[in-house]
Amino acid sequence: ALTDLSAAKRKFADSLNEFKFRCIGDAETDDEICIAKSLQEFATVLRNLEDERMRMIENASEVLITPLERFRKEQIGAAKDAKKKYDKETEKYCGVLEKHLNLSSKKKESQLQE
Repeated sequence: ALTDLSAAKRKFADSLNEFKFRCIGDAETDDEICIAKSLQEFATVLRNLEDERMRMIENASEVLITPLERFRKEQIGAAKDAKKKYDKETEKYCGVLEKHLNLSSKKKESQLQE
């Protein structure tokens, strides 16, 4: 979305830079010349701003997004694996406890050992 916005602003800056007044007569007035120069200057400022925005987007990808993706894959993935292992062991343990609780006092000692 930021790159699309940047492209649109660059097109707008180009339009401002190419803006020409339609004159009645042969020459432009001083005000028209001043306004045209101001628009060209504004177009230059917009282009510079968009150049910096693109640098910021590229830098954000390298500095922010890549480390977050690495963190997600390494740290969160490892935590999920540990949770799965814990859940599996807990289920196994609870099954053994349940089996033990269901034994009557007359069951053999071998079953209690298990």
